[in-house]
Amino acid sequence: MSPHPVYPSLFSPFKLGPFTLKNRIVHASMSTRYVENGEVPDDIITYHASRAEGGAAISVTEPMNLHRRQNNPKRVSVTRKENADGLRRWAAALARHGSLLIAQIQDSGRGRHEVGRNAAAIGASPLPDDISWTIPHELSTDEVRVLIDDWAKSAKILKEAGFAGVEISAGHGHIFHQFFSAWSNRRSDAYGGDTSGRCRFVTDIIAAVRAMCGKGFLIGIKLPGEDGVPHSIGMPESAEITRVIAATKEIDYLTYCWGSHADSLYQHLPDMHGIRAPYVEKIRELANNAPGVPVGALGLITDPNEGERYVREGLADLVMLGRPMVTDPAWGKKAYEGRERQIRYCVSCNTCWHIIIDGGRIQCDNNPRVGAKNEADWWPKPAPKKKKVVVVGSGIAGMEAAWVAAARGHDVTVLAKSGEVGGKTRLHAALPGGENLSSIYDFQFQTSQRFGVKFEYGLDAGLDDVLAIKPDAVVLATGSEMSVPSWVPAEYAEAGFVQDIRTLAQEFLRRPQHQDGTAVVYDHDATAMTYAAAEMLRKRFDNVVILTPRERIASDESLINRQSIYDRLPRLGVRIMTTMEPRPLDRLEEAEVVIQNIKSGEMSTLTGVSLLTYSTSRIPNDKLERPLRAAGIPVHLVGDCYAPRFVVNATAEGHRVGNLI
Repeated sequence: MSPHPVYPSLFSPFKLGPFTLKNRIVHASMSTRYVENGEVPDDIITYHASRAEGGAAISVTEPMNLHRRQNNPKRVSVTRKENADGLRRWAAALARHGSLLIAQIQDSGRGRHEVGRNAAAIGASPLPDDISWTIPHELSTDEVRVLIDDWAKSAKILKEAGFAGVEISAGHGHIFHQFFSAWSNRRSDAYGGDTSGRCRFVTDIIAAVRAMCGKGFLIGIKLPGEDGVPHSIGMPESAEITRVIAATKEIDYLTYCWGSHADSLYQHLPDMHGIRAPYVEKIRELANNAPGVPVGALGLITDPNEGERYVREGLADLVMLGRPMVTDPAWGKKAYEGRERQIRYCVSCNTCWHIIIDGGRIQCDNNPRVGAKNEADWWPKPAPKKKKVVVVGSGIAGMEAAWVAAARGHDVTVLAKSGEVGGKTRLHAALPGGENLSSIYDFQFQTSQRFGVKFEYGLDAGLDDVLAIKPDAVVLATGSEMSVPSWVPAEYAEAGFVQDIRTLAQEFLRRPQHQDGTAVVYDHDATAMTYAAAEMLRKRFDNVVILTPRERIASDESLINRQSIYDRLPRLGVRIMTTMEPRPLDRLEEAEVVIQNIKSGEMSTLTGVSLLTYSTSRIPNDKLERPLRAAGIPVHLVGDCYAPRFVVNATAEGHRVGNLI
């Protein structure tokens, strides 16, 4: 087989244990929340089969119930006899596409990021988790050995079902990580003490799985890199752990992850506030302590060119993609066929993580079809009857509806108020950390062009503009506007003395000059765009203060995003003041803002204020709905026009309506 003309390294075969992989692409473990009552649902089989069909050579499952203490109903119970057929069907579904299925071995131990504490937690030592303060039952030596035996027996069941191997998830602050770390392991038995002792839990599992399953069964491992916990695991400690694990000579591949169940948990899923692929060079450095063991690159890899370079330059043997293959299961197939422009790229905003941690089924900002049948490389089927469709608004909800409807054969016109597509998401993409959001509307726009969508720009469409096109259906995607806070006098709002943060962000992006004084941001929104705008303002003003009436900022963001925001803003010099409200303005011209603690009633004054702005609850722009319905036109409201929410809701609704019309 001749090398791929663009990605010869990424799409080269690779010998891994007894298997020859069709390429270097691995779908890293992602929880889906598809499982109910510990059973093997068809949804989870479909999900992984789609990634195999889309080009992944290996797909790693989410954690399963593999030992007798594990009875989480949201995880597949491997030892349950009635699951045997489901496990076989799962492995066979990937085999049909020439791909391998690998099961992940994991136990959270004392680690917990959901609300509340885990009363059934087990761990190395009776020490509190750094997030939930859960104190685990300290496993006795005999209890550790029972778990090892359970994991080995479960691995044998998986092998017999057709699974190619297991991956030991020994990072992220989970139980094996807790045993590795001198900070969380204070044991004096064979599973504590020096590095070798703290690694024995894992090395004993490796030995037991190998003895039970033989050489033809893959054993991979994900080790902790730097966990961000003082006195725990940094690069030197991780290197020592790697040497001990590699000395078993039974590992078929390894990779590393960052962060822990602590204030560093956000490092596990890096966003766009740092560099791309921040861990690849460090992973290679650590893997040098395990010569001859294949290594996987992991962490904020989104583009095929990145994967090609890492393999070509010897930084990795495998390219491990979690979030990017949630976003597009055909990431590999499209890259192989030269259709990179058709890839729906991961925006790295961690919505998927947020939803599953909150107990919902996995969703994605840029893939409204996660887990659906025929998800890989899906394109709409023709509509039974061609219609004339008008989409009012060019934000991501409207654009999603537009391209899907056009792909189904409808005659689609988009009436855009601005001169560009993307709406408020385009603004967010221009702010710090928002860059990847542009991939949502970039895909929508180029796909709309492909299917013949017509655009009219710079039109604040009214009823007559819409009716002039004689539509059979209208999609209202006109977004929302921030409400004016009660403490802003009407005359100040009308004169533009105090404006919302989106309006000001657009203005300051056009003029980056430094300004003296303090910018004050009133935060009643609690989502990422507000803090991205605050970062931008910090580059332009001497000081930035964020006021919120809530007990904390970023309340509507995921835990890991909130951690990142709380880590980043103070380091940038942004002052955060919680449970505070401005008093009704009467001294703005004196560069002073009086604020009041909503709990104690205590008042204070911010001086030197040269900018005051607000980020508040939004009001839908749905004024066209009633007159259109009165004119007898079927109307579909999508995105913030229906109700102000999040990116994931906008793309999902646009997609649904595009298929419905």
